[in-house]
Amino acid sequence: MRVTDTMRFNTAISNIFNTLAGYNDISEKLSSQKNINRASDDPVAATKIIEIQREKAANEQYKKNMDSANSWITATESNLFGAYDLLVKAQEIAVGQATATANETTRKIMAQNVQSLIDEMGRLANAKMGDRYLFSGSRNDVAPFSTDPMIATIETAAAAEHNTFQGTIASSGTYTGSTNKTYVIKITDVTSVGEFLGEAEYQSSADGGKTWSAADTLPVGGSVDLGEGVTLTFDDLGGTEGFGENDIFYVNAIAPGYYQGNDGDLSMPISRGTSVDYNIKGSDTFTAAGSNGVDIFKTLNDLKDALNNNDVPGISAQLDNLKNAQSQIILNQSLCGAKANFIEVAKNNLMELDMQLTSLLSQTQDADLADLATKMSMKEIALQASYAMASKIGNTTILNFLK
Repeated sequence: MRVTDTMRFNTAISNIFNTLAGYNDISEKLSSQKNINRASDDPVAATKIIEIQREKAANEQYKKNMDSANSWITATESNLFGAYDLLVKAQEIAVGQATATANETTRKIMAQNVQSLIDEMGRLANAKMGDRYLFSGSRNDVAPFSTDPMIATIETAAAAEHNTFQGTIASSGTYTGSTNKTYVIKITDVTSVGEFLGEAEYQSSADGGKTWSAADTLPVGGSVDLGEGVTLTFDDLGGTEGFGENDIFYVNAIAPGYYQGNDGDLSMPISRGTSVDYNIKGSDTFTAAGSNGVDIFKTLNDLKDALNNNDVPGISAQLDNLKNAQSQIILNQSLCGAKANFIEVAKNNLMELDMQLTSLLSQTQDADLADLATKMSMKEIALQASYAMASKIGNTTILNFLK
């Protein structure tokens, strides 16, 4: 086959381009210090890198969640220590004023001191982190505790922002429950969307939406008896939009006492498939729902009243309550420690996993700089040789063969 100068020239140019492409590829890898700079370099490896980076990003969020939860637990524990100290002071007052050496005057003075303890206890029980109350459960729209006893209350009913229904919802009745509850109604099906004469199916919940009742039928404009004296009544007000599927309505019912938070848990994911409940509920700490059945604010108020009334038996009666209240606080301090330890173990495991992911990512994408430097030198030599050969092709003519 006849090889023309054009063929030789094209071959030389092709070799130059191929060598130059390899040279540029190595140069890019040296510059970025990565073997994979785009998905086309190695689609399988690029996919693996993306998966590793996604998991590392998720781990970073888990670390932030753990730090937030730890900060919450630390703040909670600090306030519990303060509450314990106040109970110790109250106990010292009760012990001192229950003896014959005390008199009506000293007891009235100590009653004022107990009132100061009550006020300080209220400050601790209503402590916040940022704009959220530490001891209110999952409810953060009101301070969880009052230092004075409250009567049973059914609060104003509310509707979710996304609701289709544009009428009103009213709450009524006298709450007879013994604990605070959030009642929820969820519309699950409508027979005639937008028509107020149609009927809707709904489910109700007495625990803020954790569990639901069986479906029931609700006529628009009718009333729903949620039990324990709580009733919700709907009025369309002649509007144009009836119930829509997934419309949600809710109302808080507050039992008599000092607590108006709820029993909700605050939870946060700390690893794939694992979450931690990081709050201590005020109902478990300061009310009779706690482990020792002591209502701390009632106990302190009863002690104050007994001191004001010079009631020695009444003062003595609070000694056991104060001791049990201290144990109730200590138990919740222990729960704080257990939660913190759980998070610490999870954080250590996450850091170990992150180190493994970092190593795997390095193995997958990091370049061997020494190897690339050697290849770079070889490519430079090859490129110079290609340039030299191409230049000779251009300089060769028929006159070279007539010498």
